Amino acid sequence: MEEYKLHVLHVLEAKLGISLPTEDDSAPVAVARRRSSGTAVDLHRRTTVGSILRASPISIDLCLNMLLANRDAINRLSVFTEAPPDMRLRKLAQEAIESVFCILLQSIGNHTRPAFARIVAELKQLEKTAMISMVSQEGRHAAAASASGAPGDHTSAASHAAAGGGGSAYSAQLIQAEKELREKFTAVELRFFELIHLCDLTVQMLEIYYKKDMCAFINESDFLNICNQEKKALEHAIDDNVAIGMDCVIEIILRQTQHILDTEQHSSDYHPDSNTSLTLTPTMACARAVQFLSESTAVLQCMTTQKQMRDVFLGEIGVRLFNVLLDNIKRFQITEPGGFQLIADLNLYYDWAVAIVDPETLRFFTALKDLANCFILAPKDLRGFLRDQYSRHTFDGVMRSEEVYDVVACRADYRAIRSQVEGHCDFM
Repeated sequence: MEEYKLHVLHVLEAKLGISLPTEDDSAPVAVARRRSSGTAVDLHRRTTVGSILRASPISIDLCLNMLLANRDAINRLSVFTEAPPDMRLRKLAQEAIESVFCILLQSIGNHTRPAFARIVAELKQLEKTAMISMVSQEGRHAAAASASGAPGDHTSAASHAAAGGGGSAYSAQLIQAEKELREKFTAVELRFFELIHLCDLTVQMLEIYYKKDMCAFINESDFLNICNQEKKALEHAIDDNVAIGMDCVIEIILRQTQHILDTEQHSSDYHPDSNTSLTLTPTMACARAVQFLSESTAVLQCMTTQKQMRDVFLGEIGVRLFNVLLDNIKRFQITEPGGFQLIADLNLYYDWAVAIVDPETLRFFTALKDLANCFILAPKDLRGFLRDQYSRHTFDGVMRSEEVYDVVACRADYRAIRSQVEGHCDFM
């Protein structure tokens, strides 16, 4: 993609390389130069530069040829801008040049807008499909829980559904449906980031044209000029569409991650039987969630060269993932052996975050990993541990006091030790 972008910009610069007339040129020479330059462009501007992206969401060929045709029209109009300053013709020519450039900006906007609308519609449909899958799974768990007489235990309900008649067939169908959904999501995600690349390339082409030719007729610092306003409007429209698409992509990634944790994280993971030996390796749910997150974010890292956009995108995924993990922890009663298992899971999430997110977002995973130690401490040490964490400002800007309390209350023995903790810490 980068080689293609450089090729297109090289072609554009070559076609715009003919300089505008200087003040020393006479009118006949200027007219002859513009006519000769227009002919040269007509001979070569039909060269296809988008042949390697035939299925692309927008046509770079179309945008390039619209730009070159616009340059030809402005070159013809620019002849009249050399009229004496007191002539009305000169003012009309200036207004016509600005109108022609605005038409180019509006035409490119009309070309890119439907492409974003189609991609965003597909992403929203996938987002809805992911939500339906989650609701359907929760409904099956609730029905199975009612049948088994354990309405509050999602894990035992899932086990009951899997062990019952048709459980293996359902599991096979579920795995196949998830696989198809992820393959479709990856394809749409790739097309979305390709569209971002092509729109970025189109904006770069416009910027080169604007700097090279239009600044001779337009004051770049005049924010009231209609051309500058239209140019800003196009850039903002593209940015808004990118933001909407990015939000859909993030939401799908997080919903799928939550779906993995809801369906594969068992209560026995963090509340094992007394005769169960600890392996201190991440649980299957954690490993699958991290694998899915790595695959989804790898697409972004491969397709996005703009570091700022990549950091914002990954940072948002990190913050939302933190909230998903926090909610996942609150679902379980965690024993001391389960606390060691939880720490093993959080270490894997942390390792993923170290390679992906920025240091500010990494604080969320660090705080959660530190807080998980509350499950492996003796009750008499818990109050001092929490006081120490607050003195080091571990949770500042990361978790509210109520959220810290909710996590601590997930200890399996919390009812027995409640009086030793509550009333002795600042947040309680």
